[in-house]
Amino acid sequence: MDYLGLLKGEQWIEISEDFNYVRATQDFVGLKLFPMAKTENMKVAIIDLVEGGEIPVMALVHAFDTEAQIGDRPDIKEFKAELLLVKQKLNQGEALRKKINDAGMSREEETIIREVYNDAANLIAAVLTRFEAMADEALCTGKLHIVENNAEPVDVDYGLPAKHRLTVQNWSNAATDILGDLVKIKKASKNKIVRALVSDKVMGYILGNTVLGNIAAKQGEYLTEEFAKSYIQSKFGIEFVVVGGTYKLKHQSETEYNFFDEDTIVFLTTNGEVGKLFVTTTPEEDVNMGAVRTNGFVAVSQWIGTDPVTVWTKASAVGFPAFRNIKQLYICSVK
Repeated sequence: MDYLGLLKGEQWIEISEDFNYVRATQDFVGLKLFPMAKTENMKVAIIDLVEGGEIPVMALVHAFDTEAQIGDRPDIKEFKAELLLVKQKLNQGEALRKKINDAGMSREEETIIREVYNDAANLIAAVLTRFEAMADEALCTGKLHIVENNAEPVDVDYGLPAKHRLTVQNWSNAATDILGDLVKIKKASKNKIVRALVSDKVMGYILGNTVLGNIAAKQGEYLTEEFAKSYIQSKFGIEFVVVGGTYKLKHQSETEYNFFDEDTIVFLTTNGEVGKLFVTTTPEEDVNMGAVRTNGFVAVSQWIGTDPVTVWTKASAVGFPAFRNIKQLYICSVK
């Protein structure tokens, strides 16, 4: 549809103060496991979040009238909290505004234009999409490797222990003992795993598995996704969650990227959140730049250029996904 052809009589959409974060992120798994939280001090917030060592330290029994053993303190490892600035802007040019200022827009046309050309909402959503991709990368790799937009590369290693990195082989082969692999994985986690995040591709391997298919047939059932999830949870105590969703780098692009690595299973030892995606003030907020409106976690600013006459709208946020306890993850590569 030629949306520009519908622009006949509507003023440019003002920046909305009631952006619906819940609706915009309802299909995001990463930001559910890393709920966004605003903080004035990123490093202090992360230190407060991170749990201490989960293995208790035992004080020794002493004889009476003897000196107490000198204890030690937890090893607080120094870390570097990268401040990741995510931003995008759009220009409302002279020709487009002229089309908008024409007369005679119907109510239906007005609704369409509000949805398509609400710059502020679209820009906020784009920033949130980048944070979702960031959260999913942290989940799938235990790291962040960001190389984009001519910025200095950012590498963050969350320190996932080597024994928390697992591999399973030949799941694409229907005869592979997937259930046997799950037994080994449960043992590797000392039976702590309670949830698994998988892609549609991996779930497809499970639904094509001969052993699971025979189990379903013996119970007079078809091997559906619902049956597979229910059976695995009843036998292994692991809730399988399929994570989908794709994103594009430009609206007009036909290339789509997966949020979640389709060849990875993320096993979790918790049913709840795994950390926080902390956001702090943006450069615009730091200098009290005019026309900044903070819509929740994303700052929106707007300014006017004089020649040509342009109206710029920008959304920006500074954030970092932090794990509460990286040992709650077991990252499994599916070969």
